[in-house]
Amino acid sequence: MNNIIEIKNLKKSYGSNIHILKNINFTVNKGDFISIIGPSGSGKTTLLNIIGILDTFNAGQYFFNKVDTKILQENEKNIFRNKNIGFIHQFHYLIPELSTIENVILPMLIGNYDYNKSVKKAEELLNEFNLSDRINSKTKLLSGGEQQRVSIARAMINSPDLIIADEMTGNLDEESSDNIFDFFIEKANIKNQTIIFVTHNIKLAGKAKLKYKLENGILEKYN
Repeated sequence: MNNIIEIKNLKKSYGSNIHILKNINFTVNKGDFISIIGPSGSGKTTLLNIIGILDTFNAGQYFFNKVDTKILQENEKNIFRNKNIGFIHQFHYLIPELSTIENVILPMLIGNYDYNKSVKKAEELLNEFNLSDRINSKTKLLSGGEQQRVSIARAMINSPDLIIADEMTGNLDEESSDNIFDFFIEKANIKNQTIIFVTHNIKLAGKAKLKYKLENGILEKYN
């Protein structure tokens, strides 16, 4: 198997008394589809932020595609993250003044990709996402489901190895949530992208091939 993530004995604390993550050991292979559940305040978002190289840890090791993330400088982290990781959040964080396509191509522009090639790739992706008629619409005018599809397209535009989703459908009604989630999984599977998602929704968590629970700072598999 091709490991893209290997975490060994990772710990995260605030001060001497608040232990958020305790001795986490976690291996992720290319193409894995992983859910993480747990009570509020259990450290799920903290773990995702560490995996997404947005947060630091106090002890242990974290390798992404064999790269020791702890030795990366801040500018190296930004470049590495842009190239390898896509993010989808509960709140889509689209820029409302920009059009759909302008939001989607942002990761490619940040990565200094050719503008015309970026636009072409975004157009093809938005067509796949059934948003071709919304390409030039301001995202603030889109429905909630459309906005979340735009955020998924933005996360996928750079063809990252890993997509991290944090309560990605938490703002949608149940029917829209199911539709968006299934759509997302279908597109990611076609591209053989690795998914790690956090959710309070047991039904959605159950769709994952590998299921984990984070509680009291300890990450464990469950059936």
